[in-house]
Amino acid sequence: MSNFRKKVVIFLIIFRILNIYMSKVKIVIFDVNQTIFKLDEIENRFKRFNLSSYLVENWFLSVLKEGFALSDKSKFVDFKTIGLNELQKILFSEEIKIEKKTINYLFDGFKNLKAHPEIKNAFQMLKKKNIKIVTLTNGSAKNTENLLKKNLLEKYVTKCFSIDSVKKWKPHPEPYKMVIKHFNCTPQDAIMIAVHGWDLNGAKQIGLKTGFINRYEFWMNDYFQKPDYEAKDASLLVKKIFKSSIST
Repeated sequence: MSNFRKKVVIFLIIFRILNIYMSKVKIVIFDVNQTIFKLDEIENRFKRFNLSSYLVENWFLSVLKEGFALSDKSKFVDFKTIGLNELQKILFSEEIKIEKKTINYLFDGFKNLKAHPEIKNAFQMLKKKNIKIVTLTNGSAKNTENLLKKNLLEKYVTKCFSIDSVKKWKPHPEPYKMVIKHFNCTPQDAIMIAVHGWDLNGAKQIGLKTGFINRYEFWMNDYFQKPDYEAKDASLLVKKIFKSSIST
């Protein structure tokens, strides 16, 4: 093979690789809790019972831990069931009388979460580019829909997905695959945005592009796959995506 032919072959290979990687994003998948919505409402409810706000973080992490563990088993347990059980542990450890009304009051904070202030702008920018916005949560799709309505964001979102449909918690591959299958697209057509490294690493496992909002965990652990984009909030992250050729 001549040098010229070799150069042409190399060029075509590089072009194909770049074309696959830089393919246009058609769908942006947003995680819900802590990514779109703040947990401030739940922290305020904890404070009314003289519970430290740090217990909200402990509770949320313990719910995720239980859900992750159960994803490798045949039995699926939903977010609410685990959440209510883990709340009882917290109340017991803090020597607060375990009453159903108290537990329900604390858990129902999830029904009244407020969006981070820049989320609307991020959604508007994506909408102007005709990029579909969807959500994917370990919680309830119905609750996500209600939160979007309360925060006047529902008109921007095409569909809300939940792990309840596949009976596997993120970061198991099935929830991410469910979204891709629904839109009959390839993983390269979509990007997952979240504040949790474990969530983005799960998305990477099936070939999704990823965007990391670092205001919560601050950095990605080095044993996770590096995200394609990173910024301190959703609006700045979307702008970074737009600056690359994948969204033009």
